[in-house]
Amino acid sequence: MAEHHQAFGSHPWAELTASQALELLLHELYTPVSALGDQVSRLAADPLDESERAVIIGHMRARIDDLSRLVVLLKRYLDEQLAPET
Repeated sequence: MAEHHQAFGSHPWAELTASQALELLLHELYTPVSALGDQVSRLAADPLDESERAVIIGHMRARIDDLSRLVVLLKRYLDEQLAPET
């Protein structure tokens, strides 16, 4: 996933229309959600030893972190879009 975190400055989506932002959001959501689905299926279906299970859980944690960053980015975008101009 592309890194979107910026401590200062304008939001990386600031110049996008709402439709463009939604399209980008959908694109960014696809990979981590798909990966989580695959990993949950593997945990549920495959007999795994503790080492394999730990690796899969680590991958799942990374995808959850991706989704968390995306939620923060979306919240910031919406806050900036809905904020009254000063």
